Amino acid sequence: MTDGPLAHLRVLDLSRLQPGAFCTGMLADLGADVLRVEQPGSGDPLRGLPGAANAYHRGKRSLTLDLKHAEAPSVLRRVIAGVDVVVESGLPPALAGQGVAYGPLAASRSDLVWCSITGFGHDSPYTKRGGHDITFLGYSGLLGLMAGDTVPPTPDFVLAVPFGALIAVVGILSAVAERDRTGHGRFVDAGIVDAATWVIGEAVARVAEGQAAGWGQQASRRAYRAADGRLITLAAAEPRTWAALCDALDRPDLADRLFTPPDDQDALAAELAALFASRPAAEWLSRLQDAGAMVGPVATVEELLTAEHVEARGSIVELDDGRATRVLRTPVHLRDTTGAETAFAPRPPPALGEHTDTALAAAGFSDDEIADLHEADVV
Repeated sequence: MTDGPLAHLRVLDLSRLQPGAFCTGMLADLGADVLRVEQPGSGDPLRGLPGAANAYHRGKRSLTLDLKHAEAPSVLRRVIAGVDVVVESGLPPALAGQGVAYGPLAASRSDLVWCSITGFGHDSPYTKRGGHDITFLGYSGLLGLMAGDTVPPTPDFVLAVPFGALIAVVGILSAVAERDRTGHGRFVDAGIVDAATWVIGEAVARVAEGQAAGWGQQASRRAYRAADGRLITLAAAEPRTWAALCDALDRPDLADRLFTPPDDQDALAAELAALFASRPAAEWLSRLQDAGAMVGPVATVEELLTAEHVEARGSIVELDDGRATRVLRTPVHLRDTTGAETAFAPRPPPALGEHTDTALAAAGFSDDEIADLHEADVV
């Protein structure tokens, strides 16, 4: 996107892997000028994953800089002087020792917004512990709530990390809004575990009041397999929609079993499973949706590429890369007073180091200084 609501923001992305990439990807989709710092020669590890660069790095610029080089701190300090927001997900300790940290930088630039995305936040007893998405899901309580009494399947995608990135975006924009009012920035401490736990806030409140954590395994709120092997979701979890389902199924005898005890819910689920297995999914969806019975398909990722909802919402856009590469856009829809929506036409991901020289020049480096940095393999 060449313009957008965040076109005034200059963001330096010092993060690695998905946590920061989700965060700065959303900022870039909304128009921010995001400059990624990548390792010379290899780049960000995400570049080696199929589809990851298009998903995470589109619309950003790329500056190569060896963060372990002795000259890196001085280069970073000069680059940071020209940005509004810094995003990192764990920097080498040596950089902090050389003044590349929020404290020393904010001492001379009180308007700086610095966002640090970590697993546990900066004041947890687990701050120094590592982990991946499933680690954070486990600590958060989210995985346990999903599991119940069974061993949960390992998600084939990251789940806790995007929540952490979203909270980071909210924190950044909150800090920017406050800075616009007061002139002072903030340190945004975004913990992935905190964000994933936030998702189950209702369950935490229920347990704190002495109730069960979950809603219970109602037969009226499950997925069922149809005769053609496709799954459909059932969400007839309140009296009105349950009554509509019973009418559409011609099963008035089920009407009083919506809130029966758990043992009967399992028996009811078995009856519904046998019933749904008698016809193909499309037939059930047509029949029950028309009756207001709250059912839906379980779509595959392949089906999303042609789904009418996705198409109508403009959820998949083409990169301006000459190949019409399709990517999923940030799901923020901004409309003007006429109802027209700001168009998304995200730029493709940058070549590794594509903007190194222009970014350094913008930071005040002379041509000779830039040439020296290349010669010394700093950039």
